[in-house]
Amino acid sequence: MATARNAFLTLCAALLLSSCGDPIGAPCDFTGSGFTASDNCRHRCLEHRTIECPDGSEIKGPKVCSGRTQCDPGECGDGQVCYHVSDPFDKDSYCIEDTMCGALENSELADWEATSKARSDELIKAWEEKQARRTNIPTKPADDGQ
Repeated sequence: MATARNAFLTLCAALLLSSCGDPIGAPCDFTGSGFTASDNCRHRCLEHRTIECPDGSEIKGPKVCSGRTQCDPGECGDGQVCYHVSDPFDKDSYCIEDTMCGALENSELADWEATSKARSDELIKAWEEKQARRTNIPTKPADDGQ
């Protein structure tokens, strides 16, 4: 009986904590600095990020909250896209509003998700190959889909 009660209390605590903070698209700001810095977002404040739009333009430091993190294309909710960061050191992705770069057709949104993931994967792979050459550690063989 105590185990079921503890599991229930843990679940309730997790639900309460996951609902803390502002949702996707809400204005955000960082407070504090360094390791003590925090923001008002449920997931992540994009103030220190750059979003690369499908037309090649960039949005530097949008002061809005992202949606959930560690997404893959097609996993975000309606009105959102999964954006992968273009940084070989930061294997990160998060849901953002699909209107961040203006009004786009569904096919353009799908291409944007796929392109940002492919670009991120390419940068990470190139960095890992460079590190392997420096340290003489073989890289993982390519996945041939079999």
